[in-house]
Amino acid sequence: MGILGRINSVIKSNLNQILDKAEDPEKILNQTVVDLTAEIKEAKKEVVSCLASEKMMAKKRDTLLEDASKWEEKALLALKAEDEELAREALRRKQRASQEAEEVEAARRNQEAYVEELKSSLAKLEDKVEDLKLRKSTIAAQVRQARKAPESAGTGAGRFGSKHFDDLERFTSKIDQMEAEVEAHSVIDDPGKADLDRRFRDLEKTSAVDDELAALKEKLK
Repeated sequence: MGILGRINSVIKSNLNQILDKAEDPEKILNQTVVDLTAEIKEAKKEVVSCLASEKMMAKKRDTLLEDASKWEEKALLALKAEDEELAREALRRKQRASQEAEEVEAARRNQEAYVEELKSSLAKLEDKVEDLKLRKSTIAAQVRQARKAPESAGTGAGRFGSKHFDDLERFTSKIDQMEAEVEAHSVIDDPGKADLDRRFRDLEKTSAVDDELAALKEKLK
């Protein structure tokens, strides 16, 4: 479970306690503030860690692109020496480096999007926690009053508590979904299709090497 998933769990757990008439609402709200403040602190650490990972990914991407460029130069050198097989091998290595650079860049973009969403959500959560700090005594008094009201009046603690926690649940649920989508790309649902795709990619790579080799030969002319 990601950091925002844990925040969502804190919210739901405290909401359930609010709805339990045996619990003191003010005590629960105080604990909610403490719990969410601690989770926000941990989430900020995750932001720093993710930013560091993103920078490392960008550095690795640049290194791979440099490698690809160097392999193309080596392929050209091999052709000048009339060693076509060596040139092909250099171009195959260039292609592998280029493909890995694309994969690293895609992962970096996912990381960047996650960090931006996390930072935005944390800012909203901090505002809501500050609001909760200011209003917790008032909310607790209203919860106590709502508990005394007849259930048929439609103002029971269940409806009251939900109203005050709905917006928190909505935005954390949204991030949970985003985290799941980011992780889903690594899951292979159809191994047969994956193998077929790999074989076609290998064919495409061979064709691409032939095309690049032909282009280098033209350049030498």
